[in-house]
Amino acid sequence: MQNIEPKKPTCRRCGDCCQNGGPALHEEDLPLIQDGSIPLTSIVTLRPGERAYDQPAQKVLPLDAEILKIKGRDGKWTCAFYSPEGRACGMYNARPVECEVLFCRDIEPLAEMYTKGRLTRADLLPEGHPLLELIAEHDEKCSPARMEELAMKARTGDAEAGEALQEMVIFDMEVRRLVPEKAGMSPEMNDFLFGRPLRVLLRAINVNVYEVGEGIRFGFQA
Repeated sequence: MQNIEPKKPTCRRCGDCCQNGGPALHEEDLPLIQDGSIPLTSIVTLRPGERAYDQPAQKVLPLDAEILKIKGRDGKWTCAFYSPEGRACGMYNARPVECEVLFCRDIEPLAEMYTKGRLTRADLLPEGHPLLELIAEHDEKCSPARMEELAMKARTGDAEAGEALQEMVIFDMEVRRLVPEKAGMSPEMNDFLFGRPLRVLLRAINVNVYEVGEGIRFGFQA
C-alpha cells in the first residue's frame, strides 16, 4: 500500500497576520528601503520601553530594543500595504523578510529570526546626520518607560509627576511641530524619526491628552 504524506497546511489568505501589525524590518530589508519600495514615511519607530504587539508571543509586551515597523492604516495596526477589502498585499513580490517567513500555523521560523539583525534609525540615517543628535535628545527626554512611570504617579495625585509629564509631552509635541517646519520635510517623517507621539502612547494606558490654550491637561480613565 502506498504511503501518502499528509499535505502541509498552506496560507488561507485570511489577512489576520497583516491586520495584527506590519512587519518589523531587518538587515535583509535594507535594499527595499534604499530603492524606495518602503519609503521612510511608511516606517514607524517603536522605542525601548513602549508596549507593542509581539508576533511570536501574540500579545502586547514592553520592548527592550528599538524596532522599525511598517506603519498601520485606518487608525489601526493593519499593515499600510495590506488591503483588507481585497485581502491583498500591495508589495507581495518585494515584501519584507518577516512576511516571507510568517505563517500563523507555524510561527517557529519567525520566532527564530524575530530579534536578529533588526534595523534601527542609525542604520538608515548617515553618520553625522544633523537630526541624529536631536533624536538622541528626544529619546532621553521622552523615554516611554519614564512616561509610563510619571503617568502612574500623576494618576494617584502626584503633582510633581504631573508637571514633569506635562513638560515631557509638550517637548514631544514641539519637536514634531518644529522639525518638519524647519527642515522642510513631510510631517509623516516624524513617526520614523521620533517614534509614536507620547499622547498616543498615553492613550494606550488610558490617559488622554487635551490641549488647553497654550498648555495641556490630562484625563485619567479608569
